[in-house]
Amino acid sequence: MSVLARITDHSEGLVTPAFYGIEVDTVTESTVDEPSVFARRITHLRSYLGAYSGAFRTGDVVYLSGRLVHIQGPDTHSGFGIELTPWSAAESFLANLTR
Repeated sequence: MSVLARITDHSEGLVTPAFYGIEVDTVTESTVDEPSVFARRITHLRSYLGAYSGAFRTGDVVYLSGRLVHIQGPDTHSGFGIELTPWSAAESFLANLTR
């Protein structure tokens, strides 16, 4: 899934895996039906790529391309998210700060 998203919480983005709260603004590529409706349910970015630890701050708009995952955890850590991992050679995962 590829989206433009606004970072809503960077308080857990300093370590690996980095965990950011996000709000999806625009879906640019998706394999799910009705991606614009589903996008409201995507609330997190989780990155196992160390390059993205501490890379973003609340209010930043980023382009994300990664795997859509269901995240389970304590209350605020549950829901759908976009995950960036180095473990898949068949995919390209990235996050770029937009201007």
